[in-house]
Amino acid sequence: MLGRRLVTAAVGIPVAVVTVWAGGWIMALAAGVVAAVGAWEFYNLSYRAGYTPSWAVGALSAGVLPLAAQAGPQWALAALAVAVLASLVVQLNLSGGRVLAGAVGTAVGTVYVGLFGAHWVLLREMPEGMALTFLVLASTWCADSAAYFVGRWWGRRKLAPAVSPNKTVEGAAGAVVGGLVGAAAAGAYFGLPSGWVVAGGLVCSLAGQLGDLWESALKREAHAKDSGSLLPGHGGVLDRFDGLLFSGVVAYYLFALWTGAL
Repeated sequence: MLGRRLVTAAVGIPVAVVTVWAGGWIMALAAGVVAAVGAWEFYNLSYRAGYTPSWAVGALSAGVLPLAAQAGPQWALAALAVAVLASLVVQLNLSGGRVLAGAVGTAVGTVYVGLFGAHWVLLREMPEGMALTFLVLASTWCADSAAYFVGRWWGRRKLAPAVSPNKTVEGAAGAVVGGLVGAAAAGAYFGLPSGWVVAGGLVCSLAGQLGDLWESALKREAHAKDSGSLLPGHGGVLDRFDGLLFSGVVAYYLFALWTGAL
């Protein structure tokens, strides 16, 4: 399993780096594809948990939102409004009487995967956006890796056994340290202020873990080990990007407030 994880990372990380470096519509398109696939996995888990969302509306909406964000925040807001409206209307034929459950499930998937993913595009478009995007990526990835290895080697106390029995307090503490190290490396490379580095490292390591726990809770309800099988050693797209969805949106608002972009 570890070997497959490393091979996938060896392929995926360079692709992510090049995509972020390019930015613009290239990154928006890549984010849209990832969001659409991730949303499809989310709806598949929702079906397995007994809900009736519209996967076609949700996956399409999630894929469009990063592209709309590249056109401008107002376009992202408009796309989100249309997506939620569509998720309500389509349930009139698909819900089988469970209109509320189906509509909410569709809208949640669109927001969770599509809108959260669109914030990576907004982050990249900020002043110092490329450096900040790499900081968030490095911090979240390092936090995730540190949590995995520290938890395996030294983990004893369960962090949230009702949600994810394998996660430990020691692993969570390792994630914070790893997140700070990743942020420090990116900050040093791009010459970012130390305050941004420390705040970004802490926020990303904590938000990333919350994203991981949320997806674990979703898989637990759906009685699924992974969200999919697209990425060898990691599972599905959501299994790899769950922490990034949370850390990206939180970091965007942190840095947007800090830099006066909002």
